[in-house]
Amino acid sequence: MKYLYSGKAVDISVVALVADLFFAERVMKIAETVGEDVTMCGTVKELRDYITQKHPDMALVDLSLLGDDDLPWVKEVPHVAGFGPHVDRTRFQSAKAGGIYPLWANSALSQRLGPWIVATRTTRLS
Repeated sequence: MKYLYSGKAVDISVVALVADLFFAERVMKIAETVGEDVTMCGTVKELRDYITQKHPDMALVDLSLLGDDDLPWVKEVPHVAGFGPHVDRTRFQSAKAGGIYPLWANSALSQRLGPWIVATRTTRLS
């Protein structure tokens, strides 16, 4: 989405790696609520291609879809958040060590995603 900041247009882009349709719909609705469009990727390859070509400002990733070898290129995005099953502590620890933060349990996604997008967008525009 484009914003006017200090007299110049600033483009902010958000991409999400989500294969589960329930979470994909939830992510799109939350982003819409806070005034952002999200490009949805259903596979790691789609996300990697998008990041390489478009250089988004924010990414949301389903941790269950990423392997440890994906973490280095995902963190090319300035702001990356992740979510996954709360019982997958090893995956959360690997993601945090790989630069993905904040991290949320699936059950917290609805409450945390909108405020994170707004706070990150505000930081980007200041």
